[in-house]
Amino acid sequence: MAGSSDKLLQVRGILAMLCAALVLVFAYQSASEAANAVSAKLRTQDVSVLAATCVTCHAPTSDAGGIPALQGRSADELLTRLRAFKSIDPAKATAASTIMPLLLQGYDDVQIEALAQWFATRAKAR
Repeated sequence: MAGSSDKLLQVRGILAMLCAALVLVFAYQSASEAANAVSAKLRTQDVSVLAATCVTCHAPTSDAGGIPALQGRSADELLTRLRAFKSIDPAKATAASTIMPLLLQGYDDVQIEALAQWFATRAKAR
């Protein structure tokens, strides 16, 4: 009789481990789905709302020596510049970096990529 109760305990232990593994799999899947939902939400979100902050200063055309236009630049160029500004510690920003390091602290990587794509798809104003 003792042998059968040991086997029953082993089976219960195995079932408990399988249940725990399933819980972990479903938790991971739920976390992945949540991350994908956030990304999908940004894609469907009107990125032009995010870009409104940028166009407050960045006009469709550049004036000589003024704030550069963003429209019509390549997404790679914009992304490189935006990431560079974001990497600057706002407390150590210089006049050359202007307010951009501070502004970009409010954007995550997905938003920065979306902005670069948005401006790259806009025709350069003449």
